[in-house]
Amino acid sequence: MSRLQHHTFRVRLTSAALGLGAVLALAGCSAGQVTETDTQVAAVAGGSGDAGGIGVRNATLSFPETGSRYAKGASAPLAAVLINDGAEADKLVEASSTYAASVDVAKNRTLPSRSALHAYGTEGSATPDQQEVSITLKGLTQDITPGVTVPVTFVFEKAGPLTVQVPIGEDPTPRPDTGGEESHH
Repeated sequence: MSRLQHHTFRVRLTSAALGLGAVLALAGCSAGQVTETDTQVAAVAGGSGDAGGIGVRNATLSFPETGSRYAKGASAPLAAVLINDGAEADKLVEASSTYAASVDVAKNRTLPSRSALHAYGTEGSATPDQQEVSITLKGLTQDITPGVTVPVTFVFEKAGPLTVQVPIGEDPTPRPDTGGEESHH
């Protein structure tokens, strides 16, 4: 083998070894239990949390009925779904927030095993097969505008406290037709 052939062979062998090493290293990036999707959360607007078999899902303050903010001293109804995945019934004992003088919890507070309570805020009401709870933050201690999250602590008899960051929900008013191309579909 001539010197030139030997050099060409070495360059090719080195390139192949580096290429194979890169492929193995990159393949190792997707191995194991840590993936890009292991920390994804649901694409919902509201806050969520879990404690002792109880879950709070899509918690939002209803969008203000007038204007786009809640003024200091106002009341803000809360919409959420409270879920009991546990084997025993639980009960919502109270709710509180540092952003409110008090939180009123009315209607049904009992959360049977493997069921859900729905808090509708001002957005609707329960269907006959759903259980409903009413939760309202009263005497807000400051103005609350869209984009601000409000910590609300739900205290359950068995599961204990669960604090969820709650934003103002979406404005239910339809957006005006701007006359753009997409409005003609």
